Amino acid sequence: MLLSAKIDFGRVLKIKPISKDRFFRVHTKKNNLKRARLGISLPKNKIKNAITRNNLKRKIRNSLQQLSGLSLDIVFVYINNDEPYDAKITKKSIEHHKNKILNTAEKNWKT
Repeated sequence: MLLSAKIDFGRVLKIKPISKDRFFRVHTKKNNLKRARLGISLPKNKIKNAITRNNLKRKIRNSLQQLSGLSLDIVFVYINNDEPYDAKITKKSIEHHKNKILNTAEKNWKT
């Protein structure tokens, strides 16, 4: 999956999120490319440690490798305010969002 700095976050974030839980809000928008582009927003004020932020970005990218063939722009926004970062719970959340993206994409292909 190509990580693109050129992804227009604002354009994708205008669309209602397809998936949301206590950790992430996920927005997707169809693009005209033959590949997926991924944007990740992990604010420094919510995850203060840079190593933790980078590890979380890596987990998100690796989990979403399966989606690289989809023509989608995907933006993950970290929104957790209340709880401290927990790697195991966050990994389950990422998998849940990945499945939601796949299900939504399959529905759109059938129609």
